[in-house]
Amino acid sequence: MRYKSLGATGLKVSRLGFGALQFTRIPEREAIKLVKTAYDAGINFFDTAHNYFNSEEILGKAIKGIRDKLIIASKSTSTEKKKFLDELNQTLTKLNTDYIDIFMFHDASNLERFTKLMQNGIIEALIKEKIKGKIGHIGFSCHNPEVIDKFYGIDEFEVIMLPINFVSKEFTEEKVYQKLVDNNIGILGMKPLGGGRLNNAELCLKYVKRYKEVIPVIGMEKLEELKQNIAYMEDNSGLKEKDWEEIKKIRQKLGEKFCRDCGYCLPCPQGINIPKVNFIKVYYDQFPLEDFIDDEREKEARKVDNCIECGECEEKCPYNLNIIDMLKENRDFYLEKAGRE
Repeated sequence: MRYKSLGATGLKVSRLGFGALQFTRIPEREAIKLVKTAYDAGINFFDTAHNYFNSEEILGKAIKGIRDKLIIASKSTSTEKKKFLDELNQTLTKLNTDYIDIFMFHDASNLERFTKLMQNGIIEALIKEKIKGKIGHIGFSCHNPEVIDKFYGIDEFEVIMLPINFVSKEFTEEKVYQKLVDNNIGILGMKPLGGGRLNNAELCLKYVKRYKEVIPVIGMEKLEELKQNIAYMEDNSGLKEKDWEEIKKIRQKLGEKFCRDCGYCLPCPQGINIPKVNFIKVYYDQFPLEDFIDDEREKEARKVDNCIECGECEEKCPYNLNIIDMLKENRDFYLEKAGRE
């Protein structure tokens, strides 16, 4: 495994980062084994968050004995100073550590949220925690390129986590990426597989590797995925003409408006699992029909009937998606394919 500098932080991180959210979907002992195997293979960067269910606790158990050899990032979504600091301390406790290498403001994706961070004294409080040694570096995760310019007004801004894949082009094909590079900001690439919409990992990682300053962070559930992704990252071959043709086809199929499975639309007041429903068409492409037709999937699709079109989900969506219409489309698509019309 090769390593690279993460912006101006002075941290040397593995070319592939490990996202810990998926730990909550597999048995704890398997997650711990994955971390140990990843470490043995040379991965030294792990990303988690306070609201990733119990992933911090699992990661804390997995890194026992090797903590000082790893670089750990976590995040808080709070815009209240006391709660933010409480979540930072809870993160340290769950990870069984007395410091976090990178602590980020989770989903600083709209101006209202960023303004609250600035006005509520959270930045200043976090800087004090950094002076105490609880935090190594301060960063932001963001899904909105229009907000990123605001981060440059904070001297301690060193790391950013943003979507980097060949369908979320707003961060790589605009001036956003180059400005980050020019300012020596460490770049963590979330959703390199399009939040689950892109199932060709080799193609996805070939694309991400074009952006040499980016550390892709991938959630993995199986040893096979881990080994495969490491091999893809270590392979020096780039995108060929046939790869670009495939990317073009996928972009045309998805269009510009699609769910990234970020989950910021949740919770729905009516109990609708919005990302799960809005991935129905993706599931249809990925599974045989007999596996696509599923009682649980049908149950979720039919919950769309309960939608009162309150619009809360659309207000929270960082991609400004027409979620209400998308829910109806995916419900109708499932019922048609399952012969339930």
